[in-house]
Amino acid sequence: GDSFDVWEKRYPAGDIGLGVVSLAGSGDHYFVAIAPQNAGDEVNVSHIYPGIHSLGTLERGERPYVRWDMRVLEEIPERLAGQILMRGDPDKRRTAKLTSIWRMTDYIATEVPDQIVLTWNDDPKTTQCVQWRTSVGVEKGIVRYRIKTRPGSEIANNWINQSAITELLENLNTVNDPHVNRHTATMTGLTPGTTYEYQVGMGDMWMAPAEFTTAPDGTTPFKFVYMGDAQNGLDTWGNLARKAYASEPDAAFYIMAGDLVNRGNERDDWDSYFANGAPIFDRRQIVPAIGNHEDQGENGPWMYLRLFDLPDNGPDTIENERAYSFNYSNALFVVLDSNVDPATQTEWLEEQLANTDATWKFVVYHHPAYSSSPRRDNPTIRKLWGDIFDKYHVDVALQGHDHAYLRTWPMKNQERVGSPAEGTVYIVSVSGTKYYEQGDLDYIEFGMTNVSTYQVLDIRIDGDKLYYRSIDINGDVRDEFVIEK
Repeated sequence: GDSFDVWEKRYPAGDIGLGVVSLAGSGDHYFVAIAPQNAGDEVNVSHIYPGIHSLGTLERGERPYVRWDMRVLEEIPERLAGQILMRGDPDKRRTAKLTSIWRMTDYIATEVPDQIVLTWNDDPKTTQCVQWRTSVGVEKGIVRYRIKTRPGSEIANNWINQSAITELLENLNTVNDPHVNRHTATMTGLTPGTTYEYQVGMGDMWMAPAEFTTAPDGTTPFKFVYMGDAQNGLDTWGNLARKAYASEPDAAFYIMAGDLVNRGNERDDWDSYFANGAPIFDRRQIVPAIGNHEDQGENGPWMYLRLFDLPDNGPDTIENERAYSFNYSNALFVVLDSNVDPATQTEWLEEQLANTDATWKFVVYHHPAYSSSPRRDNPTIRKLWGDIFDKYHVDVALQGHDHAYLRTWPMKNQERVGSPAEGTVYIVSVSGTKYYEQGDLDYIEFGMTNVSTYQVLDIRIDGDKLYYRSIDINGDVRDEFVIEK
């Protein structure tokens, strides 16, 4: 569905420099067709730099880009067919970026802790991780915690203290606040199914107590919230998230299927994200997946990985914390990274699904196996991961990326089946203010555009039922269904 301009230049034998494609960091990077000036001459291509570029043949079905990009060439002009292909690197389009480099944050760090966020980096039943931010003048941090008791029955000075790991986060393009300290602490030895109160701080500076509840030890009913891309309009997304929290106070945690922000390696975007999510993520755990807007630039999602402390139980074929899994009650959650080659995670994914006795199985990733638009198709994900979902009957796949809402028919072997008992339901949603059009695709059971939603998945143990609702900012239910085991 994409078209490209072709530019041609003749070079003598020797070093050839191809320059840069964009000064604004947008658009697609080039790929290269190489042929001799005189028919029949031999061309030898060597000493390619950067070394990530690779060679192939310009023909139908070839991938023109390295890294995660799954697009293939569908039509080749006859004049170029069979020439040497040098695959481009999509990330290189930002190498010569000259505009929008310098940023100003509206949320400058101070000595008072902020951006307090709960994640899991280990067993949700017995551990709880918390991260927060201060200015660089605060060189240490502590979290203190205790089981929450009824008012009037608390025992003074019964806090358990845990020191934080403090690391400098440097982002020089945030010109009015380039250096901050990030503090990470893990509370351990916790009792399953128990509500704790905690405070972060140091010395005489302590934040007001907040609460969290550990995962149950056994099978109990629970619900969680899932949201697609926030990315743009974070203040509007914040209103939606706060509506979700007010309407569903018993939701245990929040899943976000990537593109939490628009510029994943620029800190001012994250500052806005945390400010708008502040009333929620200090008391409800966030379970994030990496989107393409977190995985920007040559260094990948480095800021995302610094901001969230996540389980390191993912595949050893990719960087730690880019994919992970955890159990909650009678459900297994597997979070995948669709920005890298899906094949790097297939073996690990199968291990997670094969070695669980969970009643419910959920997978979370960014690029949809079943997209809202045929121009954004991801056939490799659909085949490699979808086959495994089919084999072990994943119940629901939670996705993002396409900025429209869709729910597929239950799907198996890439075909519609009669009920969720036979196949997987794939969801795409958007929680921010950037919207795309949606195609008329035969796998969509329900779709809508230009609406931001949050989704509540309510797992009932009595009868083994899942009640699903998609809700807009006005509190109106826009989609719902029930899965019964």
